[in-house]
Amino acid sequence: METKIVLYDHQRLYLDCMTYFLNHNSVTKKLKIEIFNSFEDIEKSILTDNTLLIINSTGLSCIDVNAQIENFLKLNPSLKIIIHSTNTEVRNIKKFFDKGVRGYLGSNTDSSEFSEAIKQVIDGKIFVNYDVKNELLNSICGVENESDKKTGAFEDLTVREKDVLLLICDGLRSREIAEKLFISSHTVDSHRRNMMLKFNVNSSAKLVKFAMENKLIVY
Repeated sequence: METKIVLYDHQRLYLDCMTYFLNHNSVTKKLKIEIFNSFEDIEKSILTDNTLLIINSTGLSCIDVNAQIENFLKLNPSLKIIIHSTNTEVRNIKKFFDKGVRGYLGSNTDSSEFSEAIKQVIDGKIFVNYDVKNELLNSICGVENESDKKTGAFEDLTVREKDVLLLICDGLRSREIAEKLFISSHTVDSHRRNMMLKFNVNSSAKLVKFAMENKLIVY
């Protein structure tokens, strides 16, 4: 059975550009290509064997993308998935592979690497682009050297602050965190300010950086 490529992105221009590229690429020009800008519309299209789903997850919550991946693979366990994202945080990449994706492409992926990723994944192999592979390798090599880096500051957080910190590190905004934890956005912002004071940082970005560097978040 011929392989089908299903593309997802919330921007139609990205989909049109990718479709044009695939239709003129020697690896994929003979393959059937379908495009979607809504996750809800994908389900019927991924039920057949030999289907490759490429998701551009840029701008999306990692939690939501992982939930969709889990749902898609329940519908079709043989589905092959490639994630294209600007996110190079190792913890998020690991979570994608834990969920069952077969390939990961970063912001520096060029056309030849994109074609190679499709070929490798269709052939049943795992593909990780060069930059992301280095991030994963550096993370693995640095685990033992930084095993004692965690500070006691995390123990000073309340249970709710820990919940909020986890979701902040997953890239959610205050409104999204509030909805998931059934609290108000004002309360979320209050927890955020308290944690910033405890860790002596002055921005959400630095809060996330502190949490990552000190391994405060465990998945």
